[in-house]
Amino acid sequence: MLLELVIFFALASAAATLAALIPGAPRAPFWLGLPLGASSIAVAAWSTAVAEGDRAAGTALGVVALFAWLAGWWWLRRWGAVAALLFTVMLVAAAAYLVYAAVQTSAQLSGAAVLVGSVLLFVLEVGALSLSLSYVFEILDVVGQRRDRRRPLPQVDELPWVALQVPTYSEPIEVVRPTLESLAGIDYPRLLVQVVDNNTRDPAIWQPLEELCRRLGPRFSFLHLDPWPGYKAGALNEATRRLPREIEVIGVVDADYVVDPRFLSRTVPFFADPAVAFVQSAQHYRDWEDDPYLRGLFYSYRYFFDVSLPARAHRNAIIFCGTMGLIRRSALEEIGGWDETCITEDAEASLRMLGSGRNHLGVYDPRPWGAGLMPLSFDGLKKQRFRWALGGIQILRQHWRELVPFAHHRLRLRPAQRVHYLLGSVQWFGDLLTACFTVLLLLTAVAIGLHHRLPVRQLTGAVLVIPLVFLGTGLLRAMWAMRVTTGCSWGDAVRALRVWFALSWVVTLACLRGLVRSQAEFLRTAKRKEGESSLWHALRSSRTETALSACAVLAAIVMIVRAPSFATGVLAVLLLFQAWLYASAPWASVAAEGISLTPLRRSYLASPQSSGDRPAGRRALVTASLVGIAGAGAAAVAAALILTSPPSSAPFSAGRDAPRIGNISHPAPPASVPESSPSPSPSASASPVPSPSPRPSPRPTTTPQPSANPASPSPAR
Repeated sequence: MLLELVIFFALASAAATLAALIPGAPRAPFWLGLPLGASSIAVAAWSTAVAEGDRAAGTALGVVALFAWLAGWWWLRRWGAVAALLFTVMLVAAAAYLVYAAVQTSAQLSGAAVLVGSVLLFVLEVGALSLSLSYVFEILDVVGQRRDRRRPLPQVDELPWVALQVPTYSEPIEVVRPTLESLAGIDYPRLLVQVVDNNTRDPAIWQPLEELCRRLGPRFSFLHLDPWPGYKAGALNEATRRLPREIEVIGVVDADYVVDPRFLSRTVPFFADPAVAFVQSAQHYRDWEDDPYLRGLFYSYRYFFDVSLPARAHRNAIIFCGTMGLIRRSALEEIGGWDETCITEDAEASLRMLGSGRNHLGVYDPRPWGAGLMPLSFDGLKKQRFRWALGGIQILRQHWRELVPFAHHRLRLRPAQRVHYLLGSVQWFGDLLTACFTVLLLLTAVAIGLHHRLPVRQLTGAVLVIPLVFLGTGLLRAMWAMRVTTGCSWGDAVRALRVWFALSWVVTLACLRGLVRSQAEFLRTAKRKEGESSLWHALRSSRTETALSACAVLAAIVMIVRAPSFATGVLAVLLLFQAWLYASAPWASVAAEGISLTPLRRSYLASPQSSGDRPAGRRALVTASLVGIAGAGAAAVAAALILTSPPSSAPFSAGRDAPRIGNISHPAPPASVPESSPSPSPSASASPVPSPSPRPSPRPTTTPQPSANPASPSPAR
């Protein structure tokens, strides 16, 4: 009965996903969504009856699903009926799978090694399915909402004084000039623009900026800080201290953003409500339409601002993303300013402001009021995503007691806010889980090649297809969410997905780095050698991901050749997916090298905004060393486990299934010995498919990826 439950609700989630693809279906009211939902349940019931040879089981499970749908729709009544059905069946499918996995684990215990291996595998599966549910909830909370819940812009009698701060570090004048000229054209009477140059050593770079500010008039001021501690946060804290006291609202604009003249007139009025602590508008980008890789990168960024942030806004849990955001000066000063120890000081500050106990609000304006430039080199993109992911882990390390239940809380956050901020940090670990599942699959291939069996739980029978169902529907939902919220094509959605995947290993490194050290650090990448071709540099800069991809392809071939069976076929498919995931890194690296360089792009290529360069840190190779040591240790332990495990002449041609308690129509089914395989994961990937990352990303990723994602992650700086 338990196996039938798992199969039915996994199939129901797939059918409901397909139903949600119909335009307008997720938001449809109950009476319109009823036929679609009932059809999805009927398809799952019929498929289960055929797979298990038990018509009564399919009928009974269909009735159970119908009542579960009604309960879910009552709980999620702000959503359309199809959206409520999809999340309900996903939730039940995940719970049923984990119960099945726990029962099967207890039935197959045959020693300490199997116990340890199976428990670790179960923990990975719990993490992967929990993150997958969080991504699904985010998506449906946006595309399934039946009413627009955006806050209207209030009318104001008197406008406050605003200071827009433009932080720079070694920025070429060709990049910053359009930004400052656009700020000079802003239609707002009470405005100061403060250019804050942070640790630029070369006077030939920062002095032209100072002269440009002088020419633009009395609205503009220039502040050069060198040397100055605390990175960008330290520079902004000092710049804020030097602002006139009449400044009530402070904004941050990155050095490469061209700002709409209406930016302040359409956002500052939100501060008429004294509870509003900060306003964040959607970040947008320019100069991307002509290149397929840049189009994919653009939509991978958009996921966070079109899916993750709108979902968080429903519960007053948005993050302050820095650029194109405004913050009340008194709220910032209440919390002591920007945290100079956190690499994503903007997101960390928003958490403290919302929890300050003054019922502060964060307002999200989904309209973009400016457009910046995206990193043109893949190395620059990796440094940016490493910084975002490491910042998310730093926030988790600093504030985890504030985010988990049953702990002493100093910050006065509501439960929903705690959940969103906790998931916003934890979602970065989706890429680390992906790496763990990849290692498990590779070890499985080694064990098969040696005719041994890993000391972990075995999956058997029809449940073998469940990981493929979870994986396929997760990818489909991520691309569908991008299409619905951004209007992109399927091709651009696939490219955005590949950008998330290309950053998976970098996010994994950031997670490991954040777990072992709390200090901020920036990623160091391979420098281009003199005379080195762009293609060779692209491949060399992604050599780890290329090696992982090649190993996964080789492992899939080994499994099929050494032990051909349905079970090894499923594992080979999962390995080939992991190979495609990591192969996205060399693809992105080569694609970035092929971008056509216009004069603007040539100037921007040297900008730290594109290259990701930051003031030099003291520990550049800690992460790489840590990963190398950890990898060597894991390989040694894995080799010992494989070589000490009992050999088998046919490692994957036989195995025990969990003891059946009976199915719905027959209390005692006949025993069988189906083929089995180690359970690599419910999806072989924990990313949102969104690290979103923003992915935040964001990750949401089948990363939020955020990230992508996204989104994912959070892709918010």
